[in-house]
Amino acid sequence: MKPETRDHVVAATHFVLGPSNFLVLPLPSNWDLRLGRTPMDIDYTVFFEGVRWAQAGQASAMLVDAKAKRAIELTVRTTRGSIAPPKLVDPRPGRCRVGTHEAAYEIGGANLGLFGTKHYVVLHVAYRCEETQRLVDLRFMHKGPTETLEGLLPSLERARCH
Repeated sequence: MKPETRDHVVAATHFVLGPSNFLVLPLPSNWDLRLGRTPMDIDYTVFFEGVRWAQAGQASAMLVDAKAKRAIELTVRTTRGSIAPPKLVDPRPGRCRVGTHEAAYEIGGANLGLFGTKHYVVLHVAYRCEETQRLVDLRFMHKGPTETLEGLLPSLERARCH
């Protein structure tokens, strides 16, 4: 039996262009999507089947499971060009699907902060969406076990980017 999920829209609003979607992410019902720490920005958009999608920009969100008292930081970047992957400690590469697209992912560690003393587990997923002519770069970070981020991969299979 599959766990019940809810769709969460990662989107941003531009004062001229209006709202644009980055990704529709189905998450288990115990997770909520909240605003992230970094500012959102949209440079270019594209319409696909009546919906405006961010073709170049960035968004930030927090995936929060209040009952389990855990959170995952999500950063989404889209571009018409390329995005450099993060430098991870002991990365483990793999292949997955994001909606209808084949994607590459890496899961590993990252030492962040002023002196590199804050250790995070990072799941980096990147793929190209031909329908919206953009590269989509997803980065999930948290301080817990690797298995928590690996548990997001089945949800990504049902995600929508166009």
